[in-house]
This record gives sequence, C-alpha cells and structure tokens, in this order.
Amino acid sequence: MHFGNDSGAPSLGWEVAEVTVSSPTKLRVLFKAVHVPGTNSTVKLDDISVRDGACSPPGSCDFESGQCTWVNIPKEDGHDWVLASGGFQGPPTDHTIQTPEGQFLLSSSLHQSQSSVAQVLSEWIPLRDTASCLTLWYHMDSSDSGTLKVFMRSGSSEDDLMFNSTSSGHGWTRFSQSVDSKQPFQLLIKAETNNRGFIAIDDISVTPGLCQVNETSLGFVGCSFENGTCGWEDTSAGQYQWMRRRNGTGNTGPFVDNTVGTELGWYMAVELDQGDAMRPAAVQSPTMKQASVSCTLHFYYNMYGEDVKELNVLLKEGSRTSALWWLSGNHEDVWHHGEVTVGRIPQDFTILFEASRAFNRPGHIAIDDIDFTNCTLPEPQPSCPENMFVCNNRVCVEHNQVCDFSDDCGDRSDENNCEQQGVVERCSFEQGLCFWAQSDVDAAGAEWTHHNGQEAWSKHGPPRDHTQNSAAGHFVIPGTNLSEKGQTSEILSKTLRPSSNCTVRFFFFSLGEATARLTAQSRTLRSGSDDAVLWLRGNSQSYSWQRAEVTFSSSVNSKIVFRYERGDGRRGQVALDDISFSRECEFDPDNNKLPDTSPTSAPPTSTSNAPTLPCQDNEFFCWRSAGTVCILETLKCDYHPDCPQGEDEDGCGRCTFESDQCQWADTNDGQSRWQRQKASSSTEPPTDHTTDTGYYMSVNFNQGSTQSEARLQSPPLPPSSPYCQIMFHFHISAERAGSLRVLMQQAEGSEAILWSRSHNTISHWTPEHLPVGLHQQHYKVWFSSMNEVTQTAAGDHIVAVDDISFIHCEKSYQPPALSAYGCSFEEGLCVWVQGAEDELDWLSWSGPTETPNTGPAGDHTTSKGKYLYIKSSSPSVKGNMAQLKSLLLPPAGEKGYCFTFWYHMFGATVGSLRMLLQTTDPLNKTLVWQKSGNQEDEWLLMQSHVTLRKVHQVILEATVGGEGGDIAIDDISLISGPCPASDMCDFEEGSCYWQQQSGDDCDWVRQSGSTHNPNTGPDSDHTTNTHTGHYYFLSSSDADRVGQTAQMSSPLYPAGKGACVQLWYHMYGRGMGMLNVYQQSEDGQQALIFSQTGDQGRLWRFAQASLLPRVQPYRIIVEGVKAGPTQEGDMAFDDVHLTDAQCPPPGHCDFEYNMCSWSNLGGEVDQGDWLRGRGASPNPNTGPSVDHTTNSTHGYYLYVDSSVGKWGDASFQISDVFPPSTRGHCLTFWYHMYGNHVGTLRVYINDRNLHSGGNEEGMLKWIETGNKGDKWQEASVTVNHTEAFWFVFVYQRGMNPGGDVALDDISVLPGSCYSEPPVDPPVDNNDMLSTGLAVGLTLLAGVIIATFLFTLNKNRKCSTMNQPTILNSDPFEGNSAVWPHGLQNR
Repeated sequence: MHFGNDSGAPSLGWEVAEVTVSSPTKLRVLFKAVHVPGTNSTVKLDDISVRDGACSPPGSCDFESGQCTWVNIPKEDGHDWVLASGGFQGPPTDHTIQTPEGQFLLSSSLHQSQSSVAQVLSEWIPLRDTASCLTLWYHMDSSDSGTLKVFMRSGSSEDDLMFNSTSSGHGWTRFSQSVDSKQPFQLLIKAETNNRGFIAIDDISVTPGLCQVNETSLGFVGCSFENGTCGWEDTSAGQYQWMRRRNGTGNTGPFVDNTVGTELGWYMAVELDQGDAMRPAAVQSPTMKQASVSCTLHFYYNMYGEDVKELNVLLKEGSRTSALWWLSGNHEDVWHHGEVTVGRIPQDFTILFEASRAFNRPGHIAIDDIDFTNCTLPEPQPSCPENMFVCNNRVCVEHNQVCDFSDDCGDRSDENNCEQQGVVERCSFEQGLCFWAQSDVDAAGAEWTHHNGQEAWSKHGPPRDHTQNSAAGHFVIPGTNLSEKGQTSEILSKTLRPSSNCTVRFFFFSLGEATARLTAQSRTLRSGSDDAVLWLRGNSQSYSWQRAEVTFSSSVNSKIVFRYERGDGRRGQVALDDISFSRECEFDPDNNKLPDTSPTSAPPTSTSNAPTLPCQDNEFFCWRSAGTVCILETLKCDYHPDCPQGEDEDGCGRCTFESDQCQWADTNDGQSRWQRQKASSSTEPPTDHTTDTGYYMSVNFNQGSTQSEARLQSPPLPPSSPYCQIMFHFHISAERAGSLRVLMQQAEGSEAILWSRSHNTISHWTPEHLPVGLHQQHYKVWFSSMNEVTQTAAGDHIVAVDDISFIHCEKSYQPPALSAYGCSFEEGLCVWVQGAEDELDWLSWSGPTETPNTGPAGDHTTSKGKYLYIKSSSPSVKGNMAQLKSLLLPPAGEKGYCFTFWYHMFGATVGSLRMLLQTTDPLNKTLVWQKSGNQEDEWLLMQSHVTLRKVHQVILEATVGGEGGDIAIDDISLISGPCPASDMCDFEEGSCYWQQQSGDDCDWVRQSGSTHNPNTGPDSDHTTNTHTGHYYFLSSSDADRVGQTAQMSSPLYPAGKGACVQLWYHMYGRGMGMLNVYQQSEDGQQALIFSQTGDQGRLWRFAQASLLPRVQPYRIIVEGVKAGPTQEGDMAFDDVHLTDAQCPPPGHCDFEYNMCSWSNLGGEVDQGDWLRGRGASPNPNTGPSVDHTTNSTHGYYLYVDSSVGKWGDASFQISDVFPPSTRGHCLTFWYHMYGNHVGTLRVYINDRNLHSGGNEEGMLKWIETGNKGDKWQEASVTVNHTEAFWFVFVYQRGMNPGGDVALDDISVLPGSCYSEPPVDPPVDNNDMLSTGLAVGLTLLAGVIIATFLFTLNKNRKCSTMNQPTILNSDPFEGNSAVWPHGLQNR
C-alpha cells in the first residue's frame, strides 16, 4: 500500500499524511522516495507517529479531536484558522454535536484592523474508482464577514474554484459537491475576512459516490432480511463481504435464521471476497437523521467457530466513526440478542456492522433482525403539567432532567442557561476535572484521570463519552495501575454545606467487570471512616452509558465521593461522565477541608436559605416540623414516621406524589416515561387516589408505540422486617394489550416478579398489598408497565400508580397472636385484604345471594350474619378470579397450627376454590387445598394443619366457573397445634392409626401427587385435589402375580359405633385388579361388605357399605388384589368416613342424605352440573316443590338449574360401573319435567370401548322431551350388556330458560324390569350432544408428572420393578363384581 503526492506538484510547505495499516502478522513500514529526472527537489520526513484504530477518511474531519490532517498555510499579512468551541467570537455551538463544547475551525476578525486571509489545506486524497462527494458545513456571522472559498488542487496548474459564498443565513449551512478527479487532489479552504464578524467550518467529509441531488430524510431502517436488505449495503473493500444468505452450511452461515427460526429464513453473513486488502467486511445502514437520547439499536448475532475473530457495531457521523458494540470469539451456533443505546445524534448518521474471520476452519458470523426503538425526537405537547419543564420546542421534560447534559428536549433548550435554572455545579470533563479532586485515602497513585474514547478504548474506558456521544468526547476513569483486588480509587467533589434533599446526577459506564464495586458516597470526615453509601452500581453490564441519581441530606459539611474498588479477574471498562448537582445543593465557596474527627457540636447556622440544622451529628433535624425537633439518626428511614411531619421518612419509599416524586424515578430511555401527573377532567384517570384533585404517577404508551416497557424505580429502600408488605393503588386504562408488574431486587442482585396484572381496572383506583419480606440490606422495587405491541390495539395504554406505602416493615414489628387472624366477617374483612391480580372482589353479604340455584341461604356463623362470596353472574365471566389474602403470618411453631374455614360451593357451574401458602424467602406459592364444581347446598368445613417454618401468607382464591357458580366462605380461624381428629381420615397428617397387615403380600403406600406408572393411578388426592394432598395406593408392576394382596386395617372401633362406612377409591387402568372392603370383628372373623373389580375410569369414585350387626369391637379392612403382571393397575383409596347415619338400601338412591355414587361428569364435556336440592330450600331454586320419596318440601332430589346456560347446553349425570350379567339389569327412576320448552332428558349406557372411541354418551336407551306436567313420572329401562357399563343421564336445555327438570329414587337391580319400554326408542335427530364431545372421564385429572417411593413388604413378595409390557386381554372379560350383603350402588 502507498500514499502521498503523486501529482508532481511541489508542496507549499510541510504537509501531513496518514494511512490505515492492517495486517494479521507483524509488519514493517517502508518509506520510498522516487527521484524524477530533470528535477532537483527534495523529500523530507518528520514527526512519524502510530496510534490504534483506523484513520479518518482522507480529507474528512469533525474537529472534535483536533484538526486531523488539515494544516494552515501561512500567507503574508494573513492569519490562521484556529480550533475553537462555541461562544469564542464565533457561532454559539458547533455543528457536529451542536453544543457549546463542540469544536470547529474558526476564522475570526478579532484583533484585526484590516482584511486578512486564512488558508487551510487537506492531505492528498487518493484516486478512487468512482467519483467522490465533498460535504462541509459553514457558518458566517453576516454579509460583512467576508468570503469563504473552496478550491480543488490536483497539480501544478491553477486551483479550481469549487465554492464561493459571502453568507450562510442564520446558522450552519451545508455545501456539497461531487468531485470526479482523474488524479489525486487536495482541498484548499480560504477565508477572506473583513474587520468584523467570523467564518467557521465544520464536519468536512469526502465519501465515495456522487452526492445525492435531492436529500431525503429517511426513517430509522431496521431489517429482517426476509424480503431483501432494506437499503443496508455491503461496503466491504477487502477480503471479506456481507451476503444475504439462508440455510447455511460449513463456512456460509447458520442453518436457520432468527426471524422465522427455519432454514427458509434469511440473514446477512460474512463470506470471502476477491479483494486483497486486510479489511473487515462492512455492511452499512441507509442514512438516518436526528436520533433522540433514547435511541436504541437491537439486533441478533450468531458467531460460531474457532476462526471467528470479532464483530463490531459502529456509529458513523460524517468523517468520524465510533464503536458502539463489540464482541469476539466463539459464542456457539445460536442466535443471541444484542442491544446498545445509540444516543442523541443531531445530524445525519449511519450504522455499520464490521466483522472479520479467518475462513480456515468451519464457522460463521451472521446478523439478523436489526431494529431501532425510541429513536424519533420527542413530540411537542399542547401543554405541560405544572411540575414539568417546557422546552423551547414545546416538549415536556421532568425538572430533574434539566441541565443534566442530556438533550431530552431535542433542541438542547433543557441544557441552556443552567445557572438561571439553579444548576451551577456541573462538569462534562471536556476541559478537565473541573472542581473534582483526588483523594488522599485511596491507593497510592490511583487517581481518576481524564481521557477521551480514542485514548482509553479498549483497555480502560468506553469508545465514546456521554456528553458528545463520540470518541472525541471526554470522561474520567479510575486509576489504571490498580492491580490487586480491594485497591481503591476515589474522586471527591467540592465541600457541600449542610443541606437537605441535595441531588447529584451522573452517567456511568460499566462493562466486563462484574466483581468490581463502584459507589457514590457521602463523606463527612477526611478519613472516610463514616462514609454513607448513597448508590451502588448494580450487576448490569451494558455497552451503553447509564443514568443514575441520588438524593441525600447532611447536617454537617460533606463531600460526594465516587469510589472504585478493584475486583477479581481482568480489568473491565468503568467510567463516569456528566456529573451535576441540583439547586438544593449548597457548596462551600472556600471549599474548606473536612474535619479529621466528628465535631462535638452542631455546625454554625448557615446564612443562606438552607435549613437550619441545630441537631447533634448523631441526630436528624425535623426541618419541616414546627420548632426545633431532633430525633436519632437511626430513626431515619425505618418505615415509621418519628418527626411530627414525617420528614424522616422522605425519600424512603412511601409517597403520595402530592409535592414531589419522593425520589421514585423513571429509568427508561424511551418516549413513554413515568411522569408525575396532576389529576383533571382531561387526564386518565380523572382523579388521584389521595385527594381526588392531587397528583399521581402515570405512563402513556401511545397508539402505535413500539416501546415494550417503562419502569418506575424506588429509591433505595431501608432494610425491612420479615412481615413487610408494600401497598399501592393503581389504574390500568381501557382494554388493550399490556400489563403492570411489580418487581423486587433480590439479595444477589437479580429481580423477582412480585405481582402482575394483564388487564384493565374498572374503578379509577384499585388497592393491592404485596409481601416484601425480610431484607438485611437496602433494596429496590420497580413498577413496570409492559406494552404488548399489536397491530389491532386501539387507543392509548395508560397505567397509573398512587399512594405507595409500607406496612409492618419496621424491624421492631412483632406479629399478633394467631387468633387475631381469625374472622367471621361480621364487621368487615378484619386483617384480611382483597387481592387485585384480577378485577373480581369478594363481596360481603347476608341472606341468599342474588342468583337462584347457587350460593348459601345465610352465613355459617348464625345463618343471619354476614359472609364473603364471589358473584358469578354478570358482569362476572368464566375464569374471573378473586383473592383474599392474610397479612404475613409468623412461622408455624413446632406443632404447627390448624387453619380452618367454612365454604359453600353450590351451583350448576361452580368454579374452583383454592388455598395457597406464599413465602417471601424464597418467593414461592404452594397450593395446599382445592375443590372444584358443585359440593352440595351446605356449609362444609375445611381444615389444614400448617407446619411451614417460614413467614408466610395464606391466600384463598376463588374462580368463576359460570353464571350459576357463587362461592362463599365464612368463619376463618387459626388455632395452635394440629387439627382435631374426626370420624373421617383424609391421611393428610399421617395414617390415622390405620396399619399395614402382616399376613399379606404387599403394602399400601401413603403417597402424594401422581403415581409413577403411566396410564393408571390418580394425579392428586381426593381431599385437597392437589399434588400435595395424600392418599394410600397400591402399585402395580410386571413382577406382580395374580391374587397377591395388600391389606390395611383401621383402628379398633367400639361395637356400638357407626352404621355406614364411606370411602373414595381410584381404579383406573387396563390391568386393574379388585378392591375389597371387609368388616372384621375383634376375634378375627371377616365379612365382605364391598367389592369392585376392573377399570372404573380416570376419576375418584364414591363407595359406601352398611355395617353388619355386631357385638364385638371391629375394624375396617381395605384390601387390594392384583390381577397379574401389568404396569396399568395402580389403585388408591382416600377419605374413609365412619358415619352413624344409615346407608341407602342396596341398588337404590333417594338422595335424602347425599348423591350416593352418582356424580356429575365435570371437565369440559358438559356445560353444567346436576344439583341436589329440595322444595323447601331457603335459597330459591328452579326444582319441583316436592320430592318423590317423601312427597314433601323437605325431601331431596336431583335437578338441573334451567335458568342458566343456553339452548342446547347439556348436563351429564353418571353412575358407577356395573359388571355384565346374564340376567341383565333394571334401571328404574322417577323424573319431573314441567314448563314450556323444557328440553330433553335421555338415558344412555356406555362402556369403555364406546368411550375410548370418543363417544361420551353411549347407546341411547330412553328419551323424553317437553312438558310432562307438574308431577313425578316413573320410567324403567332393561339393560342386557356383555361388558361392564355405566348409565348416563343427559339433560339438554330447551329454547327458553326456566322450568323444572329433576330425578329421584333411582334404582339399579339385577334382572329385567316388570314392564319394559318399547324396544326401539324414538328417533333422535339432535346430534348436538354427540358432535364434538371427544373427551372423556380420562380428562378429569391432569397429566401424571410425579414419582413416588414404594416400600417393599417384609417378605418382599411384591416387586415394584416395572418393565414395558402390553396386555392384550380385556381386564373386564370374565370378571364380575361381588354382590355381598350390604353392597351399595356403584
């Protein structure tokens, strides 16, 4: 490669030249001079230097780092062009960064009494294959300033005049012209000035290609490369190039793209080219204009292979190129997300991706899905809130963003006249360290030093500063010679006088050094021994400059100290820039030193307007309260207001936003920001929560906004007690995609999601309480508004927050006794609060609920008092959820506590009721109890023995299942110790003294969750319907043998106790054996009272059996009998109950006590439940006035709530499974169908084969339609079936709501009926039930996910080893149920 003057023209003096050198190996530089015959000229060299990084393009310069290669050419009686900045007898700002600190070349008439000429000459610009475009910006004070001329010099002939001007209008003006020279050339710029005014030039660039005739203002152009390159152009000039590719192999690129994730998707990848220069491949964006301070570039990259060198993202402004993002090495063959803030750019710019690799080994570098967010300048507003700064361009900006070195307005009006704004002490480090001084207590020689990006990058600092957003701008970095962990480097502010609410704002850069510490501290002693940490850099590693601010108060003189402490490993890049102090900060004009020790008395009263601070140094002055009130410093920020006016808790978290933001701050770079808003009729919401006319914080995502998130960050919050909760009120505007989240900083620095809500609020303000828990150190909380960008969203998405407070957070807080958490709801919610994850609330009520056929008739406490319930009818919709939450409870003691409440779940479409326990350390929520669907029209007791040894919260959560599904709760109590024993054993606390028998082959095992075999066993217990509830089960395996048994026996019951035993069993699987229940007398005599064989479907089934007369104490024996080798034969039982009430007679159910073994199908198969009710119910219902059994209003029957649902909705009622019989079976029942358009009642029989084929109903055996009068009718059906089967009653709603549909006195007995119905039932043309119902009883439980531990019995005759096996035999074949004395309906 070569450079220099090839024209043969003699030099006018010393000229400068530079060239970019790139080589993969070591190199030497050779200077070669060629003598031209016939001449006696000489060639001289001087001042050779080498620096890192590429040279600027020849002839190009933005003058931010000097004059580049432009040199003054002396002329007799002339003057020099000088490097100047804004306000120095020239324009107020430069053109590049448009700030007073920016630099340009100036020809000034200052001190000149006559006309004068200044000349500046470029280096030689080499010949190019194509034409070039010369662009420069110039500024002339007036028409009297003189003349600006631009010449092109290409040889010994006269210079060619390219430009001649005597005026530039009112500001910086652009000149551009295409240059098509046949030989190398130089540019000469000449200023002929008069004795007044000035001429300035800036941003000279010479770029390949013709100048554009009509400049167009392009937007911010991202690209997915699916339909081309979107104007992104490969500008490579070396051995590599960028190519649009897909389905890459070998060295060409990844197999799939990022956009669509398949081999059909496109991306840009680096490939070999024919060039010989050692330059990286480069792809360049279209020209973009005027980026805002929040402009952010997003992209995806894939860097794979050992030959991968590096990928760089560059910002090109005119002649200057600055690095934005960089990465090297192998990062696996996956797509990664890259992100960097582009920042404020007041002129045209482009983005380049440059990459290099060796191509000698497999690998690739590729990019995809480039996107720009929040890049447009902020829009002017019709008016601004009272508390905001109004920019000259009518943009609204927060006052804390004024004069912080960030052009938030877009016209820099928020950064002008800062002394008038009260911001005096500020430093951009462009001219040095300003008033910042070195420390004498850090490591020796560890001074912070002043650098620009060109000097510091890439070893010590970032490639660009924050002020100018370029490599020419300056910042400060900590001492570069720190080599050992723990060494420190400090930089100190001037001395501050005692002041309150002083805010320091600064920008920091942190990348590649996670273990180092960067802090901002308040120092009151010279030694630093009492430093208070105000700010600690988090773990965020970013390629972007990040903004931070801290507010503090001090009763004595102090200094702000930025302290860097060296960490482990490789030194990263840490820097500070643009530090400014708010108007509340008062500095000591004499900058006196801090004392060596604490003063013994309060400092003298200041003569300024700062608050008087007459307190001792260990006290806090209550400056807002009347008189002189001092409290201990330790009481500040302890979650409890100790000053009369509460100023000791200012900036500590709580806030009403009435006077300020209490140091809650927006941390976004996007256009949508959290702002303090005064409520008015034109705001959303129109009122605040505090006073209705006050202030709140809100964020507005405008329609079409692509910003995804806006965060409101708390100040550092004080350490808290384990019982700490945050309370706030919030508002989410009308329906639109988006959500509000609350996040909390964890001890290790990560973030945890405390709470989330994804839909709008109905009322203006909704309260919420969230557990925060114990924090030993300061922590932060964020309110995060998420904006889901959609094409169909209409209108703005507004989120607001008000009245943030903290409850029970003080370290001294002690929780009350357990009894204080109980509640009968007679006087409100006691210490319980509504949850707000959903809009539905628990309502306080007395008497029947508003909807018939659902809800209780009265409360549980007195029948006349109050209870809580969820309203399932309109406006509630299916899926709505209500939460009731306790305060944080102390850890359960050694014996735990019994949590009890009464619940009522009655209705055709009841949803679910759940009890959960939530802890804060770790943040975890556990389901401990659950009920779903109709649970009878009565108050039922729920009790749970809580043994959690952590601070926790109880949550009761109810979900709407449909319009006929009110759920109620009442009488919560908490009592120390385990729950009292009852006649029912649910196995939650243990075995209830049930014992394994010793003479059997296997053992029953107490289990929770799913069994480990697929296609068999329950997924949850029956008691709680959760994965944490317990039951006993018998495992199946391939090592099982036919006839192996497992037996469990109950405790010994007195002879006079009990008339009926009830239990729930689960027998699901093709290899199912037999379940037997025996009554065993004390002398060992056994009687079989219940037996069931074979697959009974994937659900818990109910069984009951009458106890035989006895004179001796007795036990109940539950026996499982195995059917042979299989993995599909797990059986289980749960909830054994001994009751003194008589069981119904065999084969008959009159519904007087319960539903026997008849059950609702549930799941998503039908649309409503059959209900058990009576005519005299105090809760209005749509059933008959009398039952059939007793012919009275007090007798019970089954009925359908015909007032809910729509035409065609179905309700299923299914029986237990019956074995095949050669004698057949007779089904007899009484039905009641009364009312116009009452609908259709059908009876089906179904079996496993029909059901597995998707047939939910089975074969139709009986049908009746329409009004049959207000009376009970009898029907009988004879069934002869060769396989095990079950009955299905299906009611299908008619056209109109209303009417009575009921069943009573159902009997299933062996043998044919006395009078049989017609053989052929009426033709049924209604296919609504059989169409689309393709799921079955197997959907009633979830997917089996857990494993269990199974203990071998003593003689190890039962193996739990499982091998894959397929049983071809039908387990129903040849099986028959035992029908002993006392066997009940199944």
